[in-house]
Amino acid sequence: MNVIGNPGVERVDFELWSTAVSAINGCGMCLQAHEREVAAKGIGQEAVQDVVRIASVLHAVAGTLDAEGAGEAPAAVAA
Repeated sequence: MNVIGNPGVERVDFELWSTAVSAINGCGMCLQAHEREVAAKGIGQEAVQDVVRIASVLHAVAGTLDAEGAGEAPAAVAA
């Protein structure tokens, strides 16, 4: 909890990163809480959506690399 109180980086950056993690983890309550904090600091909805999009792409790439490292065929991507 000490990290939340004093993350060591700009507070808005920490909240944006926390928003990304909450989206990846699928925690709607956390996502809403971090979105509120970001909005209170003047960050618009489009920027929040960009953060979630970037997080989802990174999460997908990590999953693909994990699957390839385990010798599994990557899942088909729907067109």
